[in-house]
Amino acid sequence: MFEFSIATVLLFVCILIGLPIAFAIGLTSVIYIIITNPSNLTVIPLRMFAGVDSFILLAIPLFVLAAEIMVKAEISKRLFDFVKIFVGRFTGGLAYVNILASTIFGSISGAALSDIAGLGYIEIQAMKDNGYRKDLACAITAASSIQSPLIPPSNIIVIYGGIMSISIGALFMAGVIPGLLIAFGQVFYIFFRAKKLGLKKDEYRYSKQEIRSILKDGLVAIMMPGIILFGIVGGIVTPTEAAAVAVVYALVVGMFITRKVTWRDIPQSLWIAGKTSANLVLIISLSSVFSWALGIENIPTKIAGFMLSISSNPYILLLMINVILIVIGMWMEIGAAIVLFAPILAPIMYKVGVHPVHFAMVMITNLTVGLITPPVGVVLYATSAVGDEKFERIVKAIMPFLVLALIDILLITFFPSLVMMLPKLTGFL
Repeated sequence: MFEFSIATVLLFVCILIGLPIAFAIGLTSVIYIIITNPSNLTVIPLRMFAGVDSFILLAIPLFVLAAEIMVKAEISKRLFDFVKIFVGRFTGGLAYVNILASTIFGSISGAALSDIAGLGYIEIQAMKDNGYRKDLACAITAASSIQSPLIPPSNIIVIYGGIMSISIGALFMAGVIPGLLIAFGQVFYIFFRAKKLGLKKDEYRYSKQEIRSILKDGLVAIMMPGIILFGIVGGIVTPTEAAAVAVVYALVVGMFITRKVTWRDIPQSLWIAGKTSANLVLIISLSSVFSWALGIENIPTKIAGFMLSISSNPYILLLMINVILIVIGMWMEIGAAIVLFAPILAPIMYKVGVHPVHFAMVMITNLTVGLITPPVGVVLYATSAVGDEKFERIVKAIMPFLVLALIDILLITFFPSLVMMLPKLTGFL
């Protein structure tokens, strides 16, 4: 146990000094094995392979590739204009556009940072041009990005389902309402605070020809997640096959509808998708080694015993875990956090009667909110860079949205039906 404590401290030190999370986990695992029993070094390649030996995880590179092609097809700008047609004319219209466009784009990109990269500059610049304070524009952009890992399809959900052997279809459906709750909470905040914040209407008026073009492009974009969900819910395709369908659809859109993607763009898209997926796979595989070390030290059982000695009430335990997960989400990449902590925390909650799908959404939502939680919040730093605004000013402006996100966490924690309703209606549970 003493050796593992040293390894754990080393892991957090490596993360704090900025070492890539995969290498931090790998280095910690190797040092632990060398300290305890060097002959166990042979376990590393075996555990790395076992950690990624899952058909479900094949969906990750395909979803990443589909999102990359859609970005090259310049779907983000089209989605922004599509939403602006409907809500831009209201007071605070561009804030609504920001939130709703990010919710839709998140279902395509599947990651908060991808949303910032794909839509962030467009959203912030449009809001600044319309008289919004830059810090508020950045705060809304950062806050609206956290729907992305929840609205399906989501790579994070695929990782969780693959690691914990839970139906991806059930998790996809379970993520819809939590993601929409966050979006609607932000919309209501803007609705009630727009005048006090000095937000304006968007005065630009599109011609009939522009409207027809924008509507066509927008509908084409939002059809992709619809096709994926319909295919999975209808039992037509598996999640991995749905990811392949998404790639084909993205290619058709990019090459024949928007005509922004050419054959020369394909190798670059494959390269970017390969790098992103390799990073995720490396994190998952090395986390599997660390999880093996946790099992050797019997850490999950000890943590379970400690938490259950405090209370056996599922809601009290969920509140404790909420706090832990938000702190973890501030510091650690979501995929790594899931691989490391889901196998430890989920069985504890199963023992006190929490449904696996319910706990999955509680965990993913908490880790996602951690992305915009200071003092670290990686999405805050990414938005600061994209929007060219001081980190401290964004932190101050994002506080109301952070409070709303925490309220959403409490809602899905104490009202499991918000999570379980759609999976049951669609026959996954």
